[in-house]
Amino acid sequence: ADEDSPTAERAWTSEQEPVRQWLLEAQHVRKAIDELSVSRFQTLAHIFGLTPIETVLLQLSAAVAFDPQLARVCAYLQDHSGRTYLTEELASRLLHLGRTSSWLPEMNVFRWELVQRRDVGIGEPQAVVCDPQIREWLLGNSSLNEQLAGAARLLETSDKSLPEWPLDEVGAWIESSMSSARRLRVRVVVVAPQGAGKQKFAAAVSRKLDMPVLVVNGNSPDELSWSHFFMLAQRQVFLDSTALAWTGEAAARRPWPMSRSLFPLQFVLCEPGAEPAPIAGVVDRHVALPMPEAATRERLWRRAIPEAARWPADERRRLAEQHSVWPGDIERASQLGVVTPAEAAVAVREAARSRFGSLAQILECPFTTDDLVLPEGVMGLLDAITFEAEERVSFWREKESIRLFPQGRGLVAMFSGPSGVGKTMAVQVMAARLTQDLCRVNVAQLVSKWVGETSKNLEQVIRVAAENNVVLFFDEADALFARRTAEIRDAQDKFANTDTAFLLQAIETYPGVAVLATNLKSNIDSAFLRRLRYIVEFPKPSADLQRKLWLKLVTSLAGEVRAKALTPAIDLLSNGVDATGAQIKFAVLAALFEARREDKPLNPRHLLTGLDRELGKEGRSLGPKHRELILKVKEAA
Repeated sequence: ADEDSPTAERAWTSEQEPVRQWLLEAQHVRKAIDELSVSRFQTLAHIFGLTPIETVLLQLSAAVAFDPQLARVCAYLQDHSGRTYLTEELASRLLHLGRTSSWLPEMNVFRWELVQRRDVGIGEPQAVVCDPQIREWLLGNSSLNEQLAGAARLLETSDKSLPEWPLDEVGAWIESSMSSARRLRVRVVVVAPQGAGKQKFAAAVSRKLDMPVLVVNGNSPDELSWSHFFMLAQRQVFLDSTALAWTGEAAARRPWPMSRSLFPLQFVLCEPGAEPAPIAGVVDRHVALPMPEAATRERLWRRAIPEAARWPADERRRLAEQHSVWPGDIERASQLGVVTPAEAAVAVREAARSRFGSLAQILECPFTTDDLVLPEGVMGLLDAITFEAEERVSFWREKESIRLFPQGRGLVAMFSGPSGVGKTMAVQVMAARLTQDLCRVNVAQLVSKWVGETSKNLEQVIRVAAENNVVLFFDEADALFARRTAEIRDAQDKFANTDTAFLLQAIETYPGVAVLATNLKSNIDSAFLRRLRYIVEFPKPSADLQRKLWLKLVTSLAGEVRAKALTPAIDLLSNGVDATGAQIKFAVLAALFEARREDKPLNPRHLLTGLDRELGKEGRSLGPKHRELILKVKEAA
């Protein structure tokens, strides 16, 4: 007969009075534990959905973890000196459940890793071990799981929220959703660029709900360990009753494992265009954080930089109005140690430049108004555009202005004219006067052969430009805003028309300053032309303007003495050929290098050589008689 069988054990127990007393006492202790109004075992059972038999296994494994001396008891009961640990067979025998395990792998006690099976050795039964974090939690010690270390931290609660944030609205929605009869699980998707204060917003919302928030970087684990990492993060916030805020694009991109329950309140903090897909059983609330108003930005400057309180009020106001920046940009400027409004403007512009990716690049703006040589009418229009760009911030704060112009508050201008007449330089001068970055859209990167990609790319550029208050510059705009095809012959024509229609609508709703340059205004869609605030025609320079260009460039690069000496030759060059500003500029550049190569002062022959090279690009040249006159001209005294 098997003297160690469950049947033999029960027969032996019934005959042993001390053993019966021990079992009775154990039943009383277990009943007392079950009747506790506040028990951490009961709390875990409620949170993670444990059955009574799972809870008992957790209690047994926790007991061995609490008292190391029970390891010897485990070895004695298993009649094996090496088995100083709890096994499922031992647990079954202790609970009078027989020799076979009653705990399946899919039980919550294992799925949440409250209790873990661990291999001990070849041929040995697995150890049943209480998770170290769970052991500490049961003892009243809250700790961060070691696998979350470096990727998770508690956010500090702060009352420094922005007045533009919809805290009351979002907080009320969360409370209503979580307290409803269905007890919904909610996910607040906070969308804003880097530095907008997404974490602070999540902390401010959680503060209203009297709940801490744990922020976890979803980029920390690799693809293979994501599911396990995700489970540990959920377990952590269940244990600590904290909201969970996910950062990192991976948390939004990767599928969320739904084999386990989710904590009722979670935040996903992501950048525009990286929002997570909906998931079953969870209600999403998307919150796009708004750009702080100018008055709020001015307060942020004063708070972040002690010297800002002593800045001239008009300069501080201009900084706040002209530079739409996020709180993080202002904090970064403070860390850089800026002490003047000019330094602050440079710092925030630098922070914005990396946000466009390959779709656009920032152009340097070294030119001033004095560098422009244009007809008086064109200069007048440029002054008008710049003035409106400076005044529009305050103008669009007025109630009547907003009421009468519900749309089209942006300032969009078109600069039209042949290549080399100064369109790009004019935009650079305007951006410099506004102390704003000039962002040139990369048309080659923007236009895509894939359906819908062009619209998506433009939407990204316009969004980032609006957030960072830059002057948006579309060079060769006819490639984007071309006339729509009246006769649709195939799907390509249809999608091209769809893209054009989207572009027209997008640029019309752009709230900032945008300039489009084109060599072929006749190719631009007429519906778009009607939406423009200004159309500026840049003609080829007259002989008088050409002369001014030659003199200005030679004076700047070769000195006033050389410019005066070469004036007679410049007069002949200006009247003898039709050249653009760009051609004159590069002709002077070539002449300067030719003079350096010969180690001689700049002379008429050098200027003629430079102009020949420029005209040769178009297959043109000076007539022989005019060339001879230039070569024979005498320098002015």
